[in-house]
Amino acid sequence: MKGSIEIYLKWLIGLTLMAIITPFVYLKIGPGGYEYYGPDVPDIYILGGTILGKDRSWWVINFSYKFQLTAMLTYLILITICYLKLKKGKIEKWPPILSLILLVLFPFWLAMYTDHVINNSDYADLTIYPHVGLSVYGVGLVLNLVLLIKMKKYHLTTKAPM
Repeated sequence: MKGSIEIYLKWLIGLTLMAIITPFVYLKIGPGGYEYYGPDVPDIYILGGTILGKDRSWWVINFSYKFQLTAMLTYLILITICYLKLKKGKIEKWPPILSLILLVLFPFWLAMYTDHVINNSDYADLTIYPHVGLSVYGVGLVLNLVLLIKMKKYHLTTKAPM
C-alpha cells in the first residue's frame, strides 16, 4: 500500500507542475471589444501561474495572479513534504488535509478572480470558456481524496506513525 501512496503523490506533484502552466479559463473578446479596443486586442487566458492577454499593472490583477501562483506552489510544497516523509517511513496527515482545503477553495477563488478580470475589461464583451486546467484540477481533487483514504488505511493497518 505504501507503494500506491507514493504513486499518488508523484502524480499529484506532476499534475501540480502541469497546472501552473495550464490555462483554466479562456476569456474570448467579443465584437464589442474589437469595436472599442481595435482589431489587435488579445483574448485573455487565466493560467495556473499567470495571466495572458491582460495588463497586470492594475493592483488587483497583479495581486491575483501572484496569489494564485503562491497557492499552487504551497500545494506543491505540501504534497512534496508528504512524499519526502513517506520515503522516510512516516505518514504525514496535515499536509494532505491542508492541500485538500486549498483544492476545495480553488473554484471559489477562480470565480472571483475571473470576475475581477472581467470587471477590469471595460467594453471588452468577454465570453467565459472553461479550459483544460479545470480537468487537471478535477483529477487532482479526486487523487487527493483517494490519497487521504489510502493514507488512513495504511496508518490503520500498519500502525505507522502519523
